[in-house]
Amino acid sequence: MSSVTQLKPFLEPRSIAVVGANPNSGEQAFNVVENLAQCGYQGKVYPVNPNYKEILGRECYPSVKEIPGDVDLAIIVTPRAIVSGIVKQCGEKGIKAAIVVGQGFSDAADEEGKRVQQQLVEVARKGGVRILGPNTVGSANAFINFSAAFLKQTDIRKLPVAVVCQSGLFFGTVGRARLLGKGLDLGNSCDIDVAEAMEYFAEDPQVKVIVLHIEGIRDGKRFREVARRVVKKKPVIALKTGRSERSARAAQSHTGSLVGKDEVWDAVFKQCGIIRADNIDELGDLVRAFSYLPTMAGRGIGVVTASGGIGIMTLDACAKYNLEVVELSPETVRRLNAMSPVWYKASNPLDIWPLIINSPRPFGETLRMAMTEVLRDPGVNAIVVFAGAWFEGFKPLITDVMKETADAFPNKPIAWCPYDGWLFNIHSRDLADKLEEAARAAVFSIPDDAVRALARLAEYSDLRNITP
Repeated sequence: MSSVTQLKPFLEPRSIAVVGANPNSGEQAFNVVENLAQCGYQGKVYPVNPNYKEILGRECYPSVKEIPGDVDLAIIVTPRAIVSGIVKQCGEKGIKAAIVVGQGFSDAADEEGKRVQQQLVEVARKGGVRILGPNTVGSANAFINFSAAFLKQTDIRKLPVAVVCQSGLFFGTVGRARLLGKGLDLGNSCDIDVAEAMEYFAEDPQVKVIVLHIEGIRDGKRFREVARRVVKKKPVIALKTGRSERSARAAQSHTGSLVGKDEVWDAVFKQCGIIRADNIDELGDLVRAFSYLPTMAGRGIGVVTASGGIGIMTLDACAKYNLEVVELSPETVRRLNAMSPVWYKASNPLDIWPLIINSPRPFGETLRMAMTEVLRDPGVNAIVVFAGAWFEGFKPLITDVMKETADAFPNKPIAWCPYDGWLFNIHSRDLADKLEEAARAAVFSIPDDAVRALARLAEYSDLRNITP
């Protein structure tokens, strides 16, 4: 049976048993049954606890074997000592997927934890039950309003992003990183591992980008084999934590994973074609780029800026990340000079202020024309635009300009830095939401972030040998 078939109940369950359900309600209740309802999950939910007849208006069953209907997924929120017995009952009931939430297995400081995890694995295999966890917040799929988490999910969206992680921290928004369209928190990975999760999401048509948070893995050979196949279909971005010796020891304690030296991970990611993010904010930038921008046919960059100083900063960033700020063709220069005052000679970076001052057109229209001419240049494979958020205060709106220009050049990425709050109290996060909802140009905070993201797009394009 394929990984896609076996993992489907974790991400598309039609019915769920919550074993160890409790009747508590509210922010501090950590109640999976309540959270499923608040997410808007439309499938059947069966609370299971022998101590209650009813939980939150739903009939409560003494065991999974007493549930009258079929069950796709069991979410087990009980102490570790009784988990194996519950999984055995799941197998007898015909439940093929179980999320084990509790801690104290291979992540524990005692030998009993390792013993009960091994027992869990043996019972699950014998009963034909796949296990996510232990020590996990579970799985999530915003496309069906589903989250198995005992924590309230306040920021899962229908993003084309799948997260495979070893910490529930990544189920939502962290720093600049909006991550969760779909997700699997592997926890201790006693059964389902990173490689199998990648295989699943590689075949998911709603997923464009796969994000990995890795503390450690057990089967490095299989990971490499799967990753090499998956990156040919979709970009894989990894945040590997546990880089220092001390943090590696902490990671091993957290999930019981095998961690390895950081330089080895660097080599593995390069061999596999996985793009490595150094921190959470970079992870967010790369996810944004790969979610909303096309791939690149080359490394030629055009720069359109309302600040000459930022143009110089961008030249430095392009040199740092091995992108070329190209010389514009004579024909492009001629057309831009025709829009400019006589004292200004167009070049790359292009300062749009002289064009705006010289033009009778609205600011946004002049910006559109300048971007169009630069994007038309055959040597330009992508552009970085530095135009303040305050342009949204004029007609046409700068967000409309970005959308329409992106539509006109679907094979050339537009990275936009709308530096916040300058002159007017209009902020880039609001503008980013408008653009990203329409899956158009991506928004970045500073030149270095924008250029770095474009460089990673170019690297991935080189890997797949993509041409326009």
